[in-house]
Amino acid sequence: MADTSAFTVASTRIALTLLCLTLLIFTRQTLASDSQHMVPLTIKERVHQADIVLEGEVLSQKSFWDAQHENIYTSSIIKVYKLFKGDMQAEQVEVITEGGTVGMQKHVFSTALNLRAGQQGMFFLKRQQAVQRTPAEGLYSTNAYGSQQGFVQYNLKTRAARGVFDAYSNVEQLYKAVSAETNKPFRTISENEILQAPPVQERKQQEQGAQLVPVITSFSPTVASAGTGTILTINGSGFGNSRGNGSVEFRNADDGGQTYVKPLRKEYISWTDRQIRMYIPSITQDGGTAGSGPIRVTASDGSTFVSATSLTLEFAYSNIDLNDTSFKPILIDQSGNGGYAIRFAPSMENQQAAKEGFRRAMNSWVCASEVNWEIGAPTTKDAAADDDMVIIRFAPTSTVGAGVLARTVSRYAGCANGVDTLFWVTEFDMEINSNIRWQYGPAGPGDGEFDFETVVLHELGHAHQLGHVNLSRAVMFYAIEQRQLVRDLSPIDIKGADLVMATSTENDGTLGDYDCRETPSPMVPSLEGECNLAPEIYTLEADFTSENTVTISWTTRNELTVDNFIVQRSASGTTGSTWEDIGMVDAKGPSATQDLSYVFEDNSPLPDVSFYRLKVVYNDASFSFSPRVRVINPASLRDLRLYPNPFTSSEEGRLQLLYIVNRTTTMEVEIYSMQGQLVRDFDLQLTDTNVAIELDLSGIASGMYILKWQEGTRGGQQRILKL
Repeated sequence: MADTSAFTVASTRIALTLLCLTLLIFTRQTLASDSQHMVPLTIKERVHQADIVLEGEVLSQKSFWDAQHENIYTSSIIKVYKLFKGDMQAEQVEVITEGGTVGMQKHVFSTALNLRAGQQGMFFLKRQQAVQRTPAEGLYSTNAYGSQQGFVQYNLKTRAARGVFDAYSNVEQLYKAVSAETNKPFRTISENEILQAPPVQERKQQEQGAQLVPVITSFSPTVASAGTGTILTINGSGFGNSRGNGSVEFRNADDGGQTYVKPLRKEYISWTDRQIRMYIPSITQDGGTAGSGPIRVTASDGSTFVSATSLTLEFAYSNIDLNDTSFKPILIDQSGNGGYAIRFAPSMENQQAAKEGFRRAMNSWVCASEVNWEIGAPTTKDAAADDDMVIIRFAPTSTVGAGVLARTVSRYAGCANGVDTLFWVTEFDMEINSNIRWQYGPAGPGDGEFDFETVVLHELGHAHQLGHVNLSRAVMFYAIEQRQLVRDLSPIDIKGADLVMATSTENDGTLGDYDCRETPSPMVPSLEGECNLAPEIYTLEADFTSENTVTISWTTRNELTVDNFIVQRSASGTTGSTWEDIGMVDAKGPSATQDLSYVFEDNSPLPDVSFYRLKVVYNDASFSFSPRVRVINPASLRDLRLYPNPFTSSEEGRLQLLYIVNRTTTMEVEIYSMQGQLVRDFDLQLTDTNVAIELDLSGIASGMYILKWQEGTRGGQQRILKL
């Protein structure tokens, strides 16, 4: 039985045509792009689905663990200014968002609403009951409908308003749009004095100080990266002799550069009237990521100047914010095999085409940067939690959020040595919306479909610790270009990934300098990627078709220069393992218009588990390979083996248990004396890596024992002898 019954490969990545989503057309502004992991929600849907619609301000925030200690959330207290929908009378509500920081542990959800104290805007809220025992007990507890789309933020200086996909030149236009859906006027709960201050006052202040308006004459470098420690030097005049309330702002890569974001306070190095020096940030005060575009300098008196030329930020290294200081997290050896073992939850494990699309996306990153990711044994757990497992799962819209295609949860831990602080990725999880019509590939998406591999490739970029960029051909661009999808990594995507890997692996000699309770081991670059893949192999399947026969079948597409196929077999299938040639099949091509089918039979298969692949030999004697597929002999499945029996206490004579499975399961084992007394008991987790488990029977007396076992509905007993 093959746990990977089919592999579909398209190593030649192409731009694919996608029918554009129709966005709500606003008279004030129409956005040109759709977010890579969100589907636009109209103002009508947000109003009608929300229990409460209000104008408010974030007063305070506190992060906390849920009752099960599985995920960190943040509680934000919102002061209510205007109520557009709902019957509440309270002047404050609580908004629960996913992610946050507790001590030296941090969770970041890639699509979560990221609020900051002092922000104002329109909130579209639903009553939440999923998270119990929140910090603001007694307040009406809510979450944002549509995650990031559940908040339209105000610019308090210009009185404009902007959401992920919608923009308004003034708040009155937003009021009108919301009231048109509620069919009633808003109710004022408390006066919003900051918003009432007319923006004209600010313009007058700037006019009075026109002679001191800052001017940018140059900046360097002009091409750089965010969150990597790169220093930006801005030259000009009128900046002021000290920063005061002044700032340098960058275009926000999380919304395609439609808004500006401010760096953390400690990113500034020096500020004089003629020069500003600072680190280019990835994490900012506003929660967004610094991206490409013009730079805006605001002097302490409020006067501003925007550069005539743009700063190009090729990639962003996702940083951690702790006490107004940013840190670059590293990747570690979480699995004990050099990196992270990725496990498919039952909702994912049962969808073969989805697993193939995920493997292709993962393989792109592994081959490009040597990030150490591997597909581990599937798990019976179908939830994203802080549990030392990397889990990939499908989840309903009610979990991932309305309009969200997929999201990645990066989980961090940190420690300090008195001088510096180190953060590392303890694990990551990915949740993919199960209510979306997916095209798993290799064909492009049709009407109403989203391309699975493209979205997963982007989300894995977040797991690689890369943030959004304002470069439309990059995989980490926040949006899908209209009518285009890209499944390959660009040189700048790879450049960013390489830096993350270099930072993670070079920490080998410095991790011991940190006083960590559990010092992590650095990531070891992976050489396991299937990188020399033959583009002609379209599908590959292998399975036992009789007791002593494995049938390998494959199809090719666009087969033009193939001479023959060599069928290879291995007992382990890993890089460095021995692959033996077991047969050759001549090519039927060339054929550019028709798929060609092939079959080969292995009449002497290996007894338990085996791997097969194709070596594709071309007319010029060059060659490449297909992905490997695994086959498990059905006769070997769920068959308990104990060896050596009799056994001893010596290292080479200890009792081993082998029970071959094709998915993760659990087994209870009990050892009884011949008089019926329980001597030892074990709760075993069995995975499809199918490695024998050593049973610790040290200290028991020599003699005969009864081993009883139970796995699901299957069980039995065997006699074992201790010498």
